Amino acid sequence: MRARDVGISLLLVVLAVVAQTAVFGDGRINPFGASPAVVLVVVLACVRYVDPEPALLLGFTAGMLLDLLGGAPLGLWAMSYTVVVYVALRFRNRADDGPVIVGLGVLLLTLLAIGLFIVIGTLFGERFFTSTAVIKNTVIPAAYNVLVAAIVFPLVTRLIGRRQPVGWST
Repeated sequence: MRARDVGISLLLVVLAVVAQTAVFGDGRINPFGASPAVVLVVVLACVRYVDPEPALLLGFTAGMLLDLLGGAPLGLWAMSYTVVVYVALRFRNRADDGPVIVGLGVLLLTLLAIGLFIVIGTLFGERFFTSTAVIKNTVIPAAYNVLVAAIVFPLVTRLIGRRQPVGWST
């Protein structure tokens, strides 16, 4: 494990949380009534380069920061992001297959994160399914995240650098 990679990842997550809450927060920039989940894209980009344990902690930390700064009950985003990071870790070697696979992966993982948030929130008494905008608030951010990933993934690759070898030798 390289501590430098984890430090850069944490810094990027904090910057993404600030950007998401300040730029894309409620009452701010929301094209078509929804905004991208910039923090999730940054976490997914960083997961490719850090070891599994710090990656899970990174996802949990990012979700907890969003929970603390947002209006959601504490722990919903943290739980959703941790599960999504676990799934992303299973498929992170597929990112080398090209931008189409990465875009599809970001789309599906964003849908998974938002879907988990809605289901877990509903189990804990939130009324997400009563809103008529559930589909709009699920599909549009996922599409935005694919566009954001085209910018964030190359930036994270330049900042963090080489990939850790994955396999029996690690």
